[in-house]
Amino acid sequence: MKQIAFSMLSWLLALGASAQTCREVVRDSSGRIVRTIERHRISGGTERATIRDASGRIIGTATTHSSGGTSRTEFRDASGRITGSASTRGSTGDSSRTTYRDASGRISGSTSTSRSGSGRRTTFRDASGRITGSESTHGSSTIRRDRSGRLTGSSNGSCRRESRNPTGPVPRG
Repeated sequence: MKQIAFSMLSWLLALGASAQTCREVVRDSSGRIVRTIERHRISGGTERATIRDASGRIIGTATTHSSGGTSRTEFRDASGRITGSASTRGSTGDSSRTTYRDASGRISGSTSTSRSGSGRRTTFRDASGRITGSESTHGSSTIRRDRSGRLTGSSNGSCRRESRNPTGPVPRG
């Protein structure tokens, strides 16, 4: 779950200041699509992601508020209940650290991300600090591995610009 959450969070943080929609397709180790994630900038430093399962049914959302190199993300299930949160420091630099909490506020894990050549490398840890996996991102492609190095999944994404009426309200649906 933390790997899915981080994937959403890293894409949310990567959205530019202009209005755009980004779509990421997440696959398991055999290449089957397991979920899609669509991200939209709502306003200023706020982005929203909608997560769908392989059949297209909404299974959750993530809303991120960013300001001055820090961000906070709130995860909700399809019925709107809060399932967890994430706090990131250093989201505008070469490295960042994210702490994940469950719905009751207990730490459930963390990630640390750093630039690696032309991409990023992320290490996932459980609540006790043990490494549980990693991912490497180059451009819009991500490869995920478990702690022993076995491939567990991948994702690819793309973004497109949206034209918006600058004087009209932006739907939050």
